[in-house]
Amino acid sequence: MPMNSSDLAEQSIVLQVVIGFLYPFMLLLGFYVILNGHYTPGGGFQGGSVLATLLVARYVVSPREDINSEELHRYQRIFLALILVAPAVVLFPGFLHSYPRIRPLYLTVMDLLIGVQVGFGVGVAVLRFAFFEGTGKTWRL
Repeated sequence: MPMNSSDLAEQSIVLQVVIGFLYPFMLLLGFYVILNGHYTPGGGFQGGSVLATLLVARYVVSPREDINSEELHRYQRIFLALILVAPAVVLFPGFLHSYPRIRPLYLTVMDLLIGVQVGFGVGVAVLRFAFFEGTGKTWRL
């Protein structure tokens, strides 16, 4: 008989303790990679992938229904809209050309938006496809 994720979580106290211990460090590492992305290789996508592992680890340790993939997908769409609107607000009027000192702030904000959006996006993809959440539901981009 195959084991599902809830059987694994109930049987392994070691898994629960390790994930509980690593959770804040994974969160810190994800935001560190996101916020230093315009200075070093990495940034939004890589940091967002680290943040997505938090959602997956949380689900593996405690596979309850309190992680709603529909709500995560809604947040992902909001951050995608912000990613599309922010350059239009900053770049088209020529703020970066007129005020070059805001460039690092703009890059940091864009890295943060992309990182959180990727985190939600990968988290939703894993929760829906790997753990078969939301099968049979219709969802849109």
